[in-house]
Amino acid sequence: MEFTGISYDSRKVKPGNVFVAIPGLKVDGTDFIAQAIERGATTIVAEKEVEVPAGIDLQKVPSARRALAHLANKFYDYPSRKLKLIGITGTNGKTTTAYFIESILKAAGHQVGMIGTVGARINGKEIPTVLTTPESLELQALLAQMVEQGVTHVVMEVSSHALALERVAGCDFDIAIFTNLTHDHLDFHKTKEEYLNIKRKLFEMLKADGIAIVNVDDPASHHFISAVKGEVITFGVTQAKHELRSTKHNEFDTNVSDVFIKRGEMALRINSVEIRTSLIGLPNVYNIVAAYQCGLALGVQPNIIKKGIESLKSVPGRFERIDCGQNYSVIVDFAHSPDALQKLIETYRPLTKGKIILVFGCPGDRDKDKRPLMGKLAVKLADFTIVTTDDPHSEKPEKIIEEILQPIKQHGPKIASFVDRRKAINKALAMAEKGDTVLIAGRGHEKYQDFDGLKVAIDDKEAVQEILASYMS
Repeated sequence: MEFTGISYDSRKVKPGNVFVAIPGLKVDGTDFIAQAIERGATTIVAEKEVEVPAGIDLQKVPSARRALAHLANKFYDYPSRKLKLIGITGTNGKTTTAYFIESILKAAGHQVGMIGTVGARINGKEIPTVLTTPESLELQALLAQMVEQGVTHVVMEVSSHALALERVAGCDFDIAIFTNLTHDHLDFHKTKEEYLNIKRKLFEMLKADGIAIVNVDDPASHHFISAVKGEVITFGVTQAKHELRSTKHNEFDTNVSDVFIKRGEMALRINSVEIRTSLIGLPNVYNIVAAYQCGLALGVQPNIIKKGIESLKSVPGRFERIDCGQNYSVIVDFAHSPDALQKLIETYRPLTKGKIILVFGCPGDRDKDKRPLMGKLAVKLADFTIVTTDDPHSEKPEKIIEEILQPIKQHGPKIASFVDRRKAINKALAMAEKGDTVLIAGRGHEKYQDFDGLKVAIDDKEAVQEILASYMS
């Protein structure tokens, strides 16, 4: 096939383009073939037999999404083959682990690209993206741009949606990392088994000489290990009072011990290397060990790995401390699953002299089963819970809040609710006293809420800073 470019959006077609008619979740690309041809498409790729005018080439394929990925890969000259590509999958920890690995690689002197939930970066320069893992056409273009700008290593969060929708098909992964598997995205994947099998695809995609790094403390880990043709590096952390250990049986033996956490810092020892970081909590021990193993697998020396980990001071919206001089702690975090919410509260409980005040909500059009689960966790683990709005999408926010509150209404004195998220944050800050911890969960770095297509600006971190500034003015 000869073509000038590729598009899956008929509005963006240019003369001589291939138009790939993707069957979307809400609309079918075949409905827009006529518009694509009007705009100059000369080749149509579709899963159905469709009528096209004379002179237009129709290519029928089993999967339009997979065809799009392979066309894009070819068009941009297979950019992942020219990079060390590191893919990270799991329910929680992907973003923080990616940030640690990026920091380690930068400390080692490499030119680094990163693609993930918070966006993309090329050698530190921000590149806005919409999805955790971009659609295959945009992804291959971004990887090609990274190659052109001298990038040698790319760290990429690989979401389950990306794997299911073939966004990373054709990518050559050198390293695949599994963080954990917990309850999430069951609106899309329907069952936990389907969710697991989709994530397993990343490990099936590894190059023959690729390396898998797997958290063996997770019960699902053997599913990922069994998918790997090449080398597997495992890590695990078992908790026994004040000591945490990670043990493996391969050349990268690692022992993690002497973990101490205080208000704003965590210290741990990996083998003989002592690491101090402002990213605290057991989840971050896992993230650090995963990144440490990745650094070793890429040939980075332990002292450079230490430098990289310690130079990362924060990750947007991940256990992010907001300090405006107040006499209580405020933490903004992306925790949006039951497991992540539990770990967030459990991390700050021993560090809190006073109350834990929690603000959270659940998104609309997503995994409704987790709403009552998160409500029950909140009242069990926090001292006071304020339920509010996340991204309602097409659902009524009041309905979502009611579903979270339904199983916990008997805890009335310990709960409140506000549809307006800013008012919920304001309530939490207004009731906080010296020694308390306010946890604002669910949105992390996100800048907008989606009310049935209407984007409403709110940044939890900025909202906290503005409210606290008003108290002190």
